[in-house]
Amino acid sequence: MNKKLIVTAMTLALASAVGVANADVKLYGQVDLSLNRDDPARGAGGDDDINMDSNQSAVGVKGSEDLGNGLSAFFKLEFQTEVNEADGWTGRDQYVGMEMERFGKLTFGTMSTAYKSPGSKIDVGYRTSLQSRVLGLQSALHRGKGENGQGRSINTIRYDSPSWAGFKLVGTYNFDEAKDDGNDDDTYSLGAEYKGGNFYAAASYIDTQASDPSDTAAAQFLAKYTWNNLQLHGIYELDKGLITASRSAGLNDAPGGADDDGADIWSVGAAYTIGNNVLFADYGQGDDSDGVDGTSNTGDDVDDYDVWRLGAMHKMSKRTMVYAGYGNNNADDRDDIKRYTLGVRHAF
Repeated sequence: MNKKLIVTAMTLALASAVGVANADVKLYGQVDLSLNRDDPARGAGGDDDINMDSNQSAVGVKGSEDLGNGLSAFFKLEFQTEVNEADGWTGRDQYVGMEMERFGKLTFGTMSTAYKSPGSKIDVGYRTSLQSRVLGLQSALHRGKGENGQGRSINTIRYDSPSWAGFKLVGTYNFDEAKDDGNDDDTYSLGAEYKGGNFYAAASYIDTQASDPSDTAAAQFLAKYTWNNLQLHGIYELDKGLITASRSAGLNDAPGGADDDGADIWSVGAAYTIGNNVLFADYGQGDDSDGVDGTSNTGDDVDDYDVWRLGAMHKMSKRTMVYAGYGNNNADDRDDIKRYTLGVRHAF
């Protein structure tokens, strides 16, 4: 049996045992599977293809301890599993930290950057096969794991301030573990959020501080407003090399930036709730980079594109839902990328 699978099983078994004795420890997770028809087939320009995908299915354990005088300790260990594959366990958020009511939270480990965190709060299809960051409604800086601008940052310290009249500040700092990976500097992100009544807004910035290439940052602004059963939301991301790199090479392989920039992304959308059903629609655009030949330092083109999605969710209970939808990403110099999907989720 795979060693990683054994370790994960032992961790969850221990968590269950601890949870029996300690009410502050909780075992939780979700299983989300979908059937996706992709055109063209993934990884090639062939015929339509139907696949079963696991969409951030995960299991984890989290808990806290009251230390008195307004101070508490907390932890989280979450593992993602590719339910449709023979072997597919990877780490998600995994951290330990301390919180004081008047001064905020300080967290150490692997966690979302201040850039990624607010994106999930406006994405109706978050952690499904139609989530914004997969289709291009949000940039790839909202996904992946690493230390060069990915959405989940390793070797990281994060600070979350208390809320002051609805305002909150967030910051992360990464301690680069490899000095020979082409990015000899530490990535940081900063963010501010406001939540009041039916309105939510956020702004954030991320920078890898890499010296070569020198353009290594991105910034974003987003907002959401809810009026009765109607939700309106939008996001605008400004590129300073990081979005160009993520689009041209795939963020997990990107060296922390690109020689070109200007690959901005924006999208707007709406969702409407009818009983146990949610209907949603979005439209967005991505610009090409500002380089002379429209390429990044990876040598791949970054084109203009238009993207839209339509979806529907039906909540069968508080923990189980089914969903279906369609997404289309249309770029200047390639065929449309289309996705038809039907999925089911159960949370526990």
